[in-house]
Amino acid sequence: MPDLFQSDKKESGSYWKDVWIRFKDGDVKAFEMIYGGHVDFLYSYGTKMTSDTELVEDAIQDLFLYLLSRKDKLSVPDSLRFYILKAFKRILLEKISKEKLWLKDRDSDFPPFDYSIEFDSSFFFNEKEKKIELIEELVKQLDSRKKEVIFLRFYSGLSYDDIGNIVGIQPSSAKKMVYRTISSFRDILKPKIAELFLLFTRSSQKISDQFKK
Repeated sequence: MPDLFQSDKKESGSYWKDVWIRFKDGDVKAFEMIYGGHVDFLYSYGTKMTSDTELVEDAIQDLFLYLLSRKDKLSVPDSLRFYILKAFKRILLEKISKEKLWLKDRDSDFPPFDYSIEFDSSFFFNEKEKKIELIEELVKQLDSRKKEVIFLRFYSGLSYDDIGNIVGIQPSSAKKMVYRTISSFRDILKPKIAELFLLFTRSSQKISDQFKK
């Protein structure tokens, strides 16, 4: 099965490494590029872990203040997107824990992750909306860890190695989660499986565009 969710070359590798090095050298424009290229996605990611938007905004601010204060000591990451997402999640979870927004009596060791798939109504044309309801219900039944893996894979362009590192699981487990979820969608949408992949590709591109701003 072809991988439809590879990140744009401009968003990784030498492009962001160059921006990061310029930031470490004191280039204010480079810092603005890093901030502008990631803030929207960080907010979207953070608000899926907590409904407290002020807490998410505080975590984003703390992250970039940390980067500014430590820029001389920071190494050059292989993937800036991974580096920023992992650091942001750590800061946000510390705030969530401090505010006691993550109940300790939860069955899961993973924080809640509220993610639902948004469908373009034109995708189903004149077909009954029952299929949409089935998929939405299927996603709701996924545990928080699976929802986070699906979200990161479809919308961040990160590798399975990076996703596994952020979520705290083996890369192979992350990959299995993605393809098992896709398979469950396929059972519902057999006549439109090609369009389903196109839908996710378009969705991931929308989020991906936020990194380019």
